[in-house]
Amino acid sequence: MKMEDFNINMTQYNRGDIITGTIVMIGEKEVVVAIGGLKEGVFPREELDSAFKLGDAILVMILGEIDDKGCLKVTHSGVNKALADKEKLQNLKVGSNFSFKVSEVNTSGLIGNFMGYRVFLPFSQCAPEDYVNKDKLKDREIEAIVIELNNLKKSIICSTKLLRNKQIEPVEIGEVLSGTVIKLEDKYAIVLLQNGDRAKLSISDASYEKINSLADVVKLNGVYDFKVLDANTDFSRIAVGLKQTQANPLDEVFETLHLGDEVEGTVVKILPVGAVIKLDNGLSAMAITKENSDRANVATHHLYKLNSRIKGEISYLNKKFHKINLSTHKKKDI
Repeated sequence: MKMEDFNINMTQYNRGDIITGTIVMIGEKEVVVAIGGLKEGVFPREELDSAFKLGDAILVMILGEIDDKGCLKVTHSGVNKALADKEKLQNLKVGSNFSFKVSEVNTSGLIGNFMGYRVFLPFSQCAPEDYVNKDKLKDREIEAIVIELNNLKKSIICSTKLLRNKQIEPVEIGEVLSGTVIKLEDKYAIVLLQNGDRAKLSISDASYEKINSLADVVKLNGVYDFKVLDANTDFSRIAVGLKQTQANPLDEVFETLHLGDEVEGTVVKILPVGAVIKLDNGLSAMAITKENSDRANVATHHLYKLNSRIKGEISYLNKKFHKINLSTHKKKDI
């Protein structure tokens, strides 16, 4: 920007105005410039480059304060940044990157200011690291991307989540990602994944042991590794599991079993197709009614009684899906 583009005959200045002044005094601590108004401008000596001398024209920005000598405080070193910011503001649009200083953290997001525009970063648009560290971000400058811009109201809504996602590939089923628990209920939790996506953790995918509440295994704001179980990002539906990142203790037990092994247990449920038997080793097995009777259409309760003790041999064993069928009644030879 050329110096002649600035009006040196202005007598009324506003904070942030950039004007051309003339150096009229170079002291040990201060530089005084004539700025064409009723007052002279003054800025610290350390801001002046050695190439300037008395009588030179110089760009300064009005700070809007008066010093104890009645001079208007200005700055020379902040001009370049202010010009760059003004150019950024002129080119600002949805999708633009910019930086702003956080002035407030409330219950819904981060608030700041950019060149007179009120900036709002909702927690829903925070990158994981920004959300986790939200209470430490006040008075810090962060980079974001514009997702809504209102020039009339001078307001910006932005996102750091989308900014991070520019370099991040979509999640894939089976992928293990770090995530932070941002909402915790008894039966489900919402997890903010490391790539900025939100995912749901159901209680059935949290632990191999029976639990009554997710709070038994995870904590709010806790960080854990999760395995992606469903990744339908087109409908913003991502399901993750916590237990799937760990070894299933049943795998080790099933490795000790073989077809024909004799086992013993207690009948815990009667079903039309058969009886569910809780084995003494802690596993559950099924005794199929039609496979354990030589009579057609026999009722399960005619073969098995609830809470009765049963011995049998393993007739079917699926170690991958943890399924066991028992042969408990020998059919009569025909």
